Amino acid sequence: MSGDTRASGGGGRWALAGAGLVAGALLVGLYRRVLWITQRPSWPPPPDAVQAPDAEAATAAFASRSDTGPHDAALDFAWSNAATLEPWVEGANFFPRIFEDVEAARSAVHILMFGWREGEVGKRMASLLERKLADGVEVRVIVDGFGSRPYKAAREMFTGLADAGAEIVVNDVIPLDRDGLFPSHQHVDWHQDELGRADHRKLYVVDGAVAWIGGAGLEDHFQNGGFHDVMVRVTGDVVRQAQAAFLTSFHGHGGPLPTDLSPYFPEPGEPGSTPIALAQVIPGGFVAASQAIREQIDHARLRLDVMNPYVTDHDMIERILAAARRGVRVRIVVSQTSNNAQATAAFRHRYPELLAAGVEVWELPGTVVHAKVVVADDVVSFGTVNLDAWALYRNSEIMMIAESAETAALLEERLFEPDIARSESGRRSETASERLQSWLWNRFSSLL
Repeated sequence: MSGDTRASGGGGRWALAGAGLVAGALLVGLYRRVLWITQRPSWPPPPDAVQAPDAEAATAAFASRSDTGPHDAALDFAWSNAATLEPWVEGANFFPRIFEDVEAARSAVHILMFGWREGEVGKRMASLLERKLADGVEVRVIVDGFGSRPYKAAREMFTGLADAGAEIVVNDVIPLDRDGLFPSHQHVDWHQDELGRADHRKLYVVDGAVAWIGGAGLEDHFQNGGFHDVMVRVTGDVVRQAQAAFLTSFHGHGGPLPTDLSPYFPEPGEPGSTPIALAQVIPGGFVAASQAIREQIDHARLRLDVMNPYVTDHDMIERILAAARRGVRVRIVVSQTSNNAQATAAFRHRYPELLAAGVEVWELPGTVVHAKVVVADDVVSFGTVNLDAWALYRNSEIMMIAESAETAALLEERLFEPDIARSESGRRSETASERLQSWLWNRFSSLL
């Protein structure tokens, strides 16, 4: 009996050790899949980048492939043109205009949305889209499973929209990863290639002629002022590239596309003359938007105004410091009290360096700063890219960057000057406890 006991105990130890090795391997694999930062040269656009007139052909080529996933839609987009660029601050200003454009749609409404919740704004959009579907307008939607909760709290809203004829696909951050049309034509993708990768983008394309891009979700806290954000209405040639970005992602999630794509890529009546580029971050190392922002900061010579909720990436902060040290007037607007206390603490650890370099740090009270805007001289960027590791390297993000003194002036007039006027100067962490917390969270900033 004693010999049997020793043998059994030895086997148990080996089994326990084996289980530990398996668990360790799984953790390493999970770390590399979710947290590991990879990037490849993605900006500026290469010579063969997709031009606006070629956006339809590039989409058709992508749709013809049988092996595509959402992260294969990492298209390089060439510099293009915008006819109009209209930035609107606060949901009370941009939501009515977005709804007007959707109401006026005659052929197709495409919405890519991280956060579309079942509140007043979200249900209003769903109801409007159901009416448009009844009028014969096509509706396609990409939502993020974590940000929009289509399988849980918002299921009734999205199921009703799908029953009305909308084609909806979901980015599944949390397993199971299901591709195909929500809710009844989905299948499990055993690659689980969306694990831990949020689709944080916000984009509307209406009739292939109007695009809206910015940081706001279809959520009530953007309407009531709880979250402070900007959406930009864009027309011109670049909208065809925005359409390609949407449709390739939609197909990558298993959404079907018609054989004839020409109705979605109408030639604009006014292509525009403002230089503009659409840039994205797509998981797997495609970081065109991140690298474009770096270049924008590095090329600033007179002014650099930054508004962002989470400024924690060390590389971005070093570039901002370098701009201030070469004589650029730098202003950063953040929340006084944000929805991510850890990210705020991490950024405050850098205040002494920033202030010493001459950077003006402004903390906006009474609301959560959620806009992602950079004005560097007369070059502006706007979209969904936070200055943290998740947005810069891991999640799907989208933005536009334009060379436009007029748009820069509008952003200064409507966003930066009013916000700075009601902000308070950023303060250093004062107590020992605050300094310790700031130091600690700064050490873990790549995980925030």
